[in-house]
Amino acid sequence: MKKSFLIIFSFFISISSFSQKDSIVNYLDKSYHKIAKERATYIQTIVKKDTLWLATVYFGNGKMKLQGHFKNKNLKTKTGLFKTFNDKGNLKTTQVYNSEGKKDGTYNYYSNNGKVMTVGTFQNGKEVGEWIYLDENLTRRAQIIFKDGKVLNHNLWDDQGSEIKEELVLLKVPEYNEGSRKLRIKLKNELIRDLRKKGLKTNFLLKCEIGKEGNVQNISITPKLDSKYEEQIINYFANLKGIEPGIIANMKVDYPWEIPFIIN
Repeated sequence: MKKSFLIIFSFFISISSFSQKDSIVNYLDKSYHKIAKERATYIQTIVKKDTLWLATVYFGNGKMKLQGHFKNKNLKTKTGLFKTFNDKGNLKTTQVYNSEGKKDGTYNYYSNNGKVMTVGTFQNGKEVGEWIYLDENLTRRAQIIFKDGKVLNHNLWDDQGSEIKEELVLLKVPEYNEGSRKLRIKLKNELIRDLRKKGLKTNFLLKCEIGKEGNVQNISITPKLDSKYEEQIINYFANLKGIEPGIIANMKVDYPWEIPFIIN
C-alpha cells in the first residue's frame, strides 16, 4: 500500500507542479480534512476546467472514490453530475446538482455488477415523486412516494415478490447493540491495548461491510500493516458479535462501515 501511495503521490505532485494556479493536490483523512501526506487516507486533485473546478478523490490503491464539478476552488458549491465509486473501481452512485449546489434530478444507486438498485428524483434538494428500491437479485422491494422530502405513501414486498404490510424503515445504519460508546471501550480494552503491547505504533483505518446478519466482512486496512497485526485485527472483527445490520427501505443490506484507530 505504501509503495502504491508513493507512486500516486509522485504522479499528483507532478500534476500540481505543472500549473499551480489551475491545479491543487490535497491529502485527506477519512473525514476529508487536510492532513500530512504520510497519514493520508485519500488523495484529492482539484483542476480548473473552463469556469468550473473538477475535484477528484482517490483511494490509496489509486482507484477513484468520487468526482464532480464545483463552482469555485474552495469546493463549497457542487454543480452538475457527481459520481461515487467503491475501492474496486465500481460505480456506486450518480447525482446531479443544480447551480445552487442542491440535489436536483435523478439519483441512481448501483450494484457491484453495474445494475441500478435504487432510482429516484430530487428537486431543489428534496426527494420528490416515486422512488424504487430493488434487492441484489433485482426484485422490487419498495416503492416510496415523496413530496418535498416527506414520505406520502409506500408499498413493500418480500424477496419472493409478495406484498407485506410493515411500518417503513427508510434508513438505519449498522450499530453495536450496546451503543457506540461501549463499542469504543470494548475495542480499546480488547484490541488496541494488545496491539500497542505488541509494538504497533501506526494509526490506521479499518474499512469493512456489515452483512445482512450483522457479520463483519470484506475487511481492509489502510495503510497496510505488518501481517501479524493485520491478521489479529481481521480475526478480531470476523468474530465480533452484537452488530445490528443496516436497513434501507425495510431491507437488510450489506452496509459499508469505517473505524479510525488512533494507536500513536
